[in-house]
Amino acid sequence: MDRLIMPVIDETAIRAMEDMTFFTHALIFDDLLIISQKETNCFVLKTSEGLIVIDAIWPRAEAFDAIVGSIKAVGWNPDQIKKLILTHGHVDHTGCGRWFVERYHVETYLSKEDDIFWKDHPVKADRPETWKDYEISVYVQDGDTITLGDKVINVYGTPGHTPGGLSYIFPVKENGEVHMAALWGGTTPPWTRDGVQCYLKSLEYFMDEAEKLMVDVALSNHTSVDNGLERIAYSKKRMVYMPNIYVIGQNGFRNYCQVFRTLSEKMLDRL
Repeated sequence: MDRLIMPVIDETAIRAMEDMTFFTHALIFDDLLIISQKETNCFVLKTSEGLIVIDAIWPRAEAFDAIVGSIKAVGWNPDQIKKLILTHGHVDHTGCGRWFVERYHVETYLSKEDDIFWKDHPVKADRPETWKDYEISVYVQDGDTITLGDKVINVYGTPGHTPGGLSYIFPVKENGEVHMAALWGGTTPPWTRDGVQCYLKSLEYFMDEAEKLMVDVALSNHTSVDNGLERIAYSKKRMVYMPNIYVIGQNGFRNYCQVFRTLSEKMLDRL
């Protein structure tokens, strides 16, 4: 069977990041919820002392409502949202964070570099609704940890996609069994040769750290990269005797990361 060696990320996919007509969600582990629109994901991690939201889709009220509605739909209480953790300073991830700040008074986390980048280089400079519109409570960097209750999120500095991009590794559970999940924070390589080299260096570093922590779960913040919508659809209807499609093993995670190398190689060919 012929299979793609890299995702198709074209103008159609980029436009779909602003399409708020479709949302879906699934409880993919006992303590991890994924919410997605057509191209961008948000995650909610349940801890013993509240909920952590990771990335916040696009800055539209529909996205905020979809995230809160999905939390309610799986039986969790959105009033328990304590933290909003961002991977990087692009508007499709900083997204609807200001509503979380205003309604739930969450602590927000991002690197200082990307907080500055988000303010000074908005993706849509001609559209005020995409400009920086809330403050970051805590600047995090490589080697830090973010803790809430029984969950510790390991923070990795992975610049390239943005100057201060971050990636995360944290534990998740299913039926009492612990797995280690990794979220590569910046999906696509940048459009400069030096930037791609930086991106590749970050990728190698993150893969090494993932190996040390025996990561066996691959998470993506964009659906194009990992058959995201199909994986969510499967998870929504998965029977108890069916395997968890997000658990791919350590070798599987290494293979998954190859897509980011391939994207980088293709970008270098263009430059």
